[in-house]
Amino acid sequence: MHNTFAVFSKLFRKKATVAIGAIFKNEVDYVLEWLAWHRVQGIHHFIVYDNGSDDGTLELLSKLEKLKFLRLHTIETKAGAQQEAYQRVLRDYEESFDLIGFIDADEFLMPQGSYTAADYLRRRFKDPDVGALGINWRVYGTGNQKKRGDGFVLKRFSHAASDIRHRNYFLKSVYRPKAVNKVFPHRAALKPGYVYVNTQGEQLKFANFKQGIEPVRKGATTGVSLTVCNAGLRVNHYALKSEEEFIGKKKYKGDAVIGKDHVRGDAYFREFNLNDEVIPVAETWFRKMSVEHDRIARALSNAK
Repeated sequence: MHNTFAVFSKLFRKKATVAIGAIFKNEVDYVLEWLAWHRVQGIHHFIVYDNGSDDGTLELLSKLEKLKFLRLHTIETKAGAQQEAYQRVLRDYEESFDLIGFIDADEFLMPQGSYTAADYLRRRFKDPDVGALGINWRVYGTGNQKKRGDGFVLKRFSHAASDIRHRNYFLKSVYRPKAVNKVFPHRAALKPGYVYVNTQGEQLKFANFKQGIEPVRKGATTGVSLTVCNAGLRVNHYALKSEEEFIGKKKYKGDAVIGKDHVRGDAYFREFNLNDEVIPVAETWFRKMSVEHDRIARALSNAK
């Protein structure tokens, strides 16, 4: 147990500050949508590491930093860059934010109700012994879209994997920074006394994926859950987008875990091209995101 009164007091005498940490490479076409979406979800603090972009992403992020939309750092392209960037974020911003989550540019925190992601996260971390929250992916496929279309990613793609698919068992996580002993791309090892919960608020049961989903020894954490939890919050994961975008933007750009020469081949495409159900994003969120997207775009334009 921890000093419950002290932790509770810090977190809830005011609204807990929520931040997102991320590592981007060559995401210039998608940055504004990602930023606008999470801002309308009540999150206003972003720590972004650029990982060797050469498509204008770094320049765009630099402009956004000058306008105080985010905090920008850089890291060289190498194996393990993602984990190193996450470790730096937790080290450097431990005292700045109450909660820090880590997602990628193709991932969106998606409330399963009319509340914002930030409000949901504050509710889940109300118990001071909660050190981490694991959120299941919802993987979206191409919807058989060959060419890149116009409009937001969240609008263009609505065909998703059903929750029997093993990729939806994968997790992304949000942390109370002081609870983390060591962070990894999808999960963390927590300090003694803290608990890792799912979006239902129950203790998270972790698993490995080998021939199927298999439980792990007690106390171990992995980037996979034993069951998929659909309550409260999901991470919509648009790993492919259209076939044209996959080939042109993702296939050959390397990997922040494996290294810069990694190629995502046909097997990767098949594994993530899952189109079992139509699960669109609520229209009310689009209206709010569009307004925020235009506001950010105007701020960039006026700053030229």
